[in-house]
Amino acid sequence: MDGRLARYARYAWLAAVHHEIGPLFYGVALTDRCNLACNGCRIPAAGRPDLTWEALQALLRGAHARGFRELYFSGGEPMLWGDGSRTVEDAVRFARRLGFYHVHLYTNGTLGLESSVDLVWVSVDGLPETYRLRRGEHFAEVEAAIRAPGHPRTAVLYVIDRTTQGGAEPFLEWARDTALPVLGVMFYFHTPYYGYDELYLDAWERAPIIDRLLACRRAGLPVLNSRAGLLALRSGRWARRTSAAAVADVDGESVCCRAPHWCCRDCGYAACAEIVEALRLRPSAVLAMGRFR
Repeated sequence: MDGRLARYARYAWLAAVHHEIGPLFYGVALTDRCNLACNGCRIPAAGRPDLTWEALQALLRGAHARGFRELYFSGGEPMLWGDGSRTVEDAVRFARRLGFYHVHLYTNGTLGLESSVDLVWVSVDGLPETYRLRRGEHFAEVEAAIRAPGHPRTAVLYVIDRTTQGGAEPFLEWARDTALPVLGVMFYFHTPYYGYDELYLDAWERAPIIDRLLACRRAGLPVLNSRAGLLALRSGRWARRTSAAAVADVDGESVCCRAPHWCCRDCGYAACAEIVEALRLRPSAVLAMGRFR
């Protein structure tokens, strides 16, 4: 058996049978800087410095030594990161030399998608009239970047909040009908990182939206969320702060994500629900996870 598959098989056995959840997914927020001012985001306002190249190397070495094998870079906008002559591409190459299996990148797409990562996640919260409510007048340039030839595998990340909730089905139909060259669309829900603001949707408001996403899946629209992951988000019965995941920034490391603990019960970070359900060996979640390699 391939060494990676053997490692994953052992990991899954320990997680599902013995409930031993070890490190697997590691994220690094390279910078808090961003070239957009999105509704509901205050990360750039923190004014914290970028990670240095030396600090980044130390984080990646330490994470790999502890058993993390899946890596993603985020921000802020990670495409803005640099330290001297070092860029995100240097970080990707260094991670591969260390032995990380896959490297992903989360970006707003306005600075292009040129990268050697395995998968680029591009934030696109609806068609232009919906997108602008969250991210401004950048839809056309992001679409052009996605359709440009030569970039790596790409997927869309769509955050559902009170302003974007109605745009999910039109966006999915448009992506299908125009053959948008993406793996599909992963839906998150707005998490109240800074408090329960006007964008936040309560559990009872999320439920019918999740039912609509489940219907979209059944209709063959390009929803990347698994059935198991969506049902977990709907019920709320999934383990928060999974020790399978960690994320680091200039201030240190957090389990699962950088959000405060008090908002975990209202988490809309669908990737963590997918991880938890995959570790419970829910078939749809395991199959979905395999698509992101």
